[in-house]
Amino acid sequence: MNNLHRELAPISESAWKEIEDEATRSFKRNSAGRRLVDVNGPLGLDTASVTLGSRAKIDSPADGISAFLRQTQPLVELKVPFAVTREAIDNVDRGAKDSDWDPVRDAAAQLALAEDRAIFEGYAAAGITGIRSQAASHATALPADVRDYPEAVSQALNQLRLESVDGPYSLALSADLYSQVAETSNHGYPIRQHIARILDGEIVWAPAITGAFLISTRGGDFELTIGQDVSIGYDSHDGDSVNLYFQESFTFLTYTPEAVIPLTIA
Repeated sequence: MNNLHRELAPISESAWKEIEDEATRSFKRNSAGRRLVDVNGPLGLDTASVTLGSRAKIDSPADGISAFLRQTQPLVELKVPFAVTREAIDNVDRGAKDSDWDPVRDAAAQLALAEDRAIFEGYAAAGITGIRSQAASHATALPADVRDYPEAVSQALNQLRLESVDGPYSLALSADLYSQVAETSNHGYPIRQHIARILDGEIVWAPAITGAFLISTRGGDFELTIGQDVSIGYDSHDGDSVNLYFQESFTFLTYTPEAVIPLTIA
């Protein structure tokens, strides 16, 4: 038995597999950060912090003794509850291929968006300074016309290169901007293809962000540390439903703010 208590849930092995598969698809679909930053872990549930490699001087315990406190960053633990019906679970064992897993999809997406917001926008209560704040001095406004986005991306790429930041370079776009880029053409040539020709990385749908981020994925600049990776646990059940939850622990650090250009909406 572990802290997830899954063995207590009235869920068959085949139903668990469907729930897990649906959760994985939804989380990956809505997660952009893990595709763009270094991922360290999972290190395990008992991982509480990561070292920052620095120290702070504190009051001496006695004359002639110097004292320093090692600096660390704690991991935050996120939990998203959801419920599935006993009918949906039992239907799997009856051979159904269309059980209602909407609550699973919604909760997994909610967790993915929360993780991405922490990475890109920050999460002050958890001690996480996001990429946007760290790279605020490099922010560039996007032009009003989507057809001018390729030029803006090209200029941002040049800025990264002037900072001696190598590629590959990827572009994270908010849901609205991604749709605009995908649907707009200039003289019959799709804007998305124009931008893709400029980049040597991915164009990534990132529904948790606003605006866009042009980011180097060379490695070593941004790190998401995972303690417990996204896991499904059991809480309780009654005659009609089973109460489950998603849980993960993580923190995020920016080591090289120069390796990203936030592209803001004017």
